[in-house]
Amino acid sequence: MRLLLVEDEPFIALDLELLSRSAGHEVVGVADSLESAIAMAASAAPEAALVDINLRDGFSGVQVSRALSGQGQVHVGFVTGNAEQIPPDFAGAVAVLEKPFTQAGVEEMLGILQSACEGEAPSPQPRYARMARRS
Repeated sequence: MRLLLVEDEPFIALDLELLSRSAGHEVVGVADSLESAIAMAASAAPEAALVDINLRDGFSGVQVSRALSGQGQVHVGFVTGNAEQIPPDFAGAVAVLEKPFTQAGVEEMLGILQSACEGEAPSPQPRYARMARRS
C-alpha cells in the first residue's frame, strides 16, 4: 500500500515510517502541515494516509482528512493524541488510533487501511483503533 504520513513531530513520523515499512508498505512521503500534505498527495498518489490532528500549522489534520478522502481515492486513518478534535463524521477518515500507540496498534491501523483500499470491512473487530460509524 502506498502510504502518506502526515505528522509534524519528527520522531513520531520516523517511528510510523519504520513500522509502516517493516509491515511491507511503501511510504511515499512525510508531510507536516495541511499545505505540504495536499501537495505530496497530488504528486505521490498515495492509497492511504496516517494523519495527526495537531500539525505544524494548527489543528489542520481534520482539513487534511477531508481533502484527501474527499477525492475518494485516499483512505485516511487518524493517529493522534487529540481524538476529541475529530468531528462526528470523522472528516472522512475510516478510523482513529490514539497516541501513545504501540507497534500492534499501528499494524492494526495499517490493516484497517489496507482493507479499506481493497473495499473490504476490517476483520476481526479492532482492539486498538476506533472505527468511524458509517451510515
